[in-house]
This record gives sequence, structure tokens and C-alpha cells, in this order.
Amino acid sequence: LASQGERAPLADEPAINTDSLHLKLVEFEQDCKTLKSFESIAQRIEHKRSVLIPKYQPLVEAYLEAGESYQNPIFINMIVWQFDIEQLETAIDWCMKAIGMAAPLPEGWKRKSWACVCADEVLDWATKQAEQGQSVEPYFSTVFEKVRNEWQLHEELSCKYFKFAGLLLIRAEDGKPKATSVGDVETLKSALALLTTAHELSAKAQVKTHIDHIERRIRALESGTNL
Repeated sequence: LASQGERAPLADEPAINTDSLHLKLVEFEQDCKTLKSFESIAQRIEHKRSVLIPKYQPLVEAYLEAGESYQNPIFINMIVWQFDIEQLETAIDWCMKAIGMAAPLPEGWKRKSWACVCADEVLDWATKQAEQGQSVEPYFSTVFEKVRNEWQLHEELSCKYFKFAGLLLIRAEDGKPKATSVGDVETLKSALALLTTAHELSAKAQVKTHIDHIERRIRALESGTNL
């Protein structure tokens, strides 16, 4: 039933109440101004985590569940905020939905697409995780599959993915890539293929030394020579 002061929508009208959406957008803009008043990045991220995301996430979930197609600034900004608080499962899922909806990027962004946003953010996160000896799965592989087989990204970004994936396979216990730490020839060959692709994608890949080390390690294992 329509509340007092509102009329019930007609059968051919969209389910969304535009007056209600307008009020939410005004409130959201005010919340964004408050967010910008925080001096430190850490304060902003914590405010997003503890205040803004819990406040607006139900609204975005209802928008997605309804299958609406109108432009929703709250949705597109919330995607970025989910990456900011490293809620990767939601961030990636919403990014995929934004791609399917051809949703615009936040105003003023220099990135060219949501695919680029997703790839950039996940790679940055995975790099930090790997440096700390933490797992990058399942999020890295989920996005790498898209980079590898579906998304048309700039060669430099695609190169970074192939390089990261290849070096991940030869990462030693100290977190550094080291071909001699791997005793399985098939794993080494997989790493070699990934790094070779990275090299082909960009001359700036800086993987030639790793490729040489892997090739030597494969020859040593296949010949029985102990390196």
C-alpha cells in the first residue's frame, strides 16, 4: 500500500519510487561530503566499513535483486568502497554485474572500464597478500580467468597478471620467486608458459631472467642434474 502522501504506482510504472530514490541520493551526497572531511585514508576506510556500507548495502542489494537498469550512483560508488575495505567477494560480484549492465564509472575516473577497475584492484590486493605469505585465492584466479579469456585490457595490465601468475607458481617459502625451489617439471612448465606470455605482451615485463632460471631448472630435473 502507498504510504500517506504517496500514490500507488500504476501497473506500467517502474517499481522504484523516484521520490524516495531522490531523497536517498541527496542523503548519500551529504554522507560523501562528510567522508571527504576525514584527513586520513585509514579514517575514511573505517568510516566506510563501519558506517556507510552497512547503511547503503541493503539499498544496493534491493536494487540488484529487482533487476533495475536505471543509473544508480550509490551502486557504482559502493563497488569501489567494497574494494577499499577488501570485501573482495562482494566487490568482484558487483563489478561483474556493473559490466553486464554497462554501468558508468564514478565521475572523474581515468580508468576506462569496470573490467580495468576490477583487474587493477584485485592485482593490488593479491600482490600485498603474496608479499605477506597469504593466499590470493579464490579471487586472483577468478579475475585472471576473465583477463585471460574474456576481457580486452591494455597489454601492460594483462602482462602484469600473467607475470604474477607465473611467479606465484615458483614462489619459495620466503615469498620470493625461485625456480630452484620447485621440483615438479609440470609446474615449472606452466610457470614458463605464463611468463613467456607476459614477455610477449610487454617488453617491460622484466621476466627474462626468471624464464632463463626456469628453463635451466627444467633441464636439470629432466637430466637428473642437481642444481
